[in-house]
Amino acid sequence: MYVMRKRPDGAIAALPEAYEVRENVYGQVSVRRRRPKLFTEAEEHMLASQLRRMRPFAHRLDIVGRTATVYASAMDRKCFAESLDAEFANGFADALTKTLAGRYSPDLVALFRARRKEKGARRPRFYPLLRFVIEDKNERLFAVERVCFTGDSGWLRLEVLPLSAAMLKYLPHLGKDSFFDLM
Repeated sequence: MYVMRKRPDGAIAALPEAYEVRENVYGQVSVRRRRPKLFTEAEEHMLASQLRRMRPFAHRLDIVGRTATVYASAMDRKCFAESLDAEFANGFADALTKTLAGRYSPDLVALFRARRKEKGARRPRFYPLLRFVIEDKNERLFAVERVCFTGDSGWLRLEVLPLSAAMLKYLPHLGKDSFFDLM
């Protein structure tokens, strides 16, 4: 069994050939057996780049087996603005430390670092919203499914079509009220 740690003690030089390191959308890192890739590199790139073009930072893509799931950020605009402020503050603190070393009180530095650490602890949360499931691997047809927000907590199958057509038809609805009209 392999365990991921930040400490170097007990570290191995490399993973065995049959294993890989994987990070999920929540930032959790794990080691798992290498699985065959069912999505082509072009399909992965097409999905990821389209999501980045739409709204960077608002969506995450997780591809496991024959399913590509699009996750939406649970952060509202205010929280997003705060996270940008924190990113700016991190860079500002580094620049301030280098440029003005010794010119401000240690108490002020400690207060600033404590606030930065507190904001960094609040990670954005994501929830699954839309997924593309390989239906026919030879014809490259994908079932498009959206999450069902009723008591079932399942997925509603919308349509089966090629990935490029599915992306054009369904991705523009992410983050809009029209998403809930998709049936």
